[in-house]
Amino acid sequence: MPTDTLLAADANVVSAAHLSVPLKRHWRQRLPEQILMCLPLTLFFPVGVMYAGIFFFYLALILSGQASRKLDNIRQNPLLMPVLLLTAVSIVIALTQQRPPEMEKEFWPALMHYQTYLLLLPFLALDAGEWQRKAVSVFFVGAVIASTLFVVNFFHVLPDNTLFHSYVLYQGNKSILLGVLLAIAAGWMLHELRLRKNHYLLRILALLYVVAALVLLSKTRTASLMFVLMCGLILLRNLRWNLRSLLLPLVLLIAIAACLKYVADLPRPASCVVSQVQLPPWDIAKLRAVCTIQQANDFAHGKKSSDDDGMRAEIYRITAGMIAEKPWSGHGIASWMPNYRQRSQGLSSNGMTTPHNDYLLYATELGMAGVAVLLWIWFSQFRIARRMALSKDNSIKDKAMLLSMLTLAMMTGAMFNAILRDAVFGLAFMILLAIPLAGVRQTMLREQANQA
Repeated sequence: MPTDTLLAADANVVSAAHLSVPLKRHWRQRLPEQILMCLPLTLFFPVGVMYAGIFFFYLALILSGQASRKLDNIRQNPLLMPVLLLTAVSIVIALTQQRPPEMEKEFWPALMHYQTYLLLLPFLALDAGEWQRKAVSVFFVGAVIASTLFVVNFFHVLPDNTLFHSYVLYQGNKSILLGVLLAIAAGWMLHELRLRKNHYLLRILALLYVVAALVLLSKTRTASLMFVLMCGLILLRNLRWNLRSLLLPLVLLIAIAACLKYVADLPRPASCVVSQVQLPPWDIAKLRAVCTIQQANDFAHGKKSSDDDGMRAEIYRITAGMIAEKPWSGHGIASWMPNYRQRSQGLSSNGMTTPHNDYLLYATELGMAGVAVLLWIWFSQFRIARRMALSKDNSIKDKAMLLSMLTLAMMTGAMFNAILRDAVFGLAFMILLAIPLAGVRQTMLREQANQA
């Protein structure tokens, strides 16, 4: 009987997350998952390497055949409808808006930015399998390599060339992404530490190594916040509602409050732009903490930030005024930049291309409908993770926390960066989302919900 027929029969009787796959498959059928398994490593190098990896994945996906099976995997994935709805909302707004001539040049690229989640769908065409566990290991290897490059750069021996530029200079979204990737890898490592008992000491050392590079060398505050929140998620997931279990979170909250009070009382630094100062790693971490708290205090009291690094508060305030003008319909695709530049003439933030906040960007250009659909996608990811956690299959259950952590990281990152507006962030997150989401089907989730 042909392989496709056997697989189609299996789909009717076997749990959807791990459909039976023939032990012997042609190398072309294995090639897409082998390429996708290696893509997390490309995220730690120049963006062109990632683009090349994605191109070869798409090519391998076409050459591997079994198109009907792959389309059925996508069709059955519970994330399909929220993703398509975001595309539909953006297209409807694009068709109904009136575009001034000055927006024409930026319109089509801006419209494509709202289709970032569509690029996840080809990854979801693959079946679940051993490649997902290997992809996590590859991601950890990449994080250790990136941490080592940060350490080498600390000793000023890393060459400033195309391959390592984002490690040498903290500049642009790629430098921020490197810190974000270290944060996600550290969170996933912490989760794996609870599950895998082999090479326990080596896993602990690797985790501490990545965390040290994240906090002391990557220079990004968003990534450090992501890691703290992911640790909190693991803590809440394993919390037992009794006095003994609640004692640790209480002690941590008191310690955090004390640290914030100490940092808030420190004198204001002359400059908060870390690319302009030469300080030891610990002093840079302390500088970012002081600046963050003092800039938040300035924003809360309506004060204008005194340095370039704190212009986000200025951007948020002006963008909020733009949203208030058209809260429901939005100003239209690619409207943020010309509208903002008109309202920010003479300010240091006038040259910005995004508001560094996806929620504000979606609200400005797509209105409340766009924000609602974006939140629905992320809520759907949490809901999928919750149902995966109910599975009796450990290989499915273990991926639930990976998906929850990644979703939390995306929601946090969207508060301070345009993570879906910029392909450097967006494609990286789509590759990582494919690891826990590939092979997940509606039927599997329904069965597990009924069992619960």
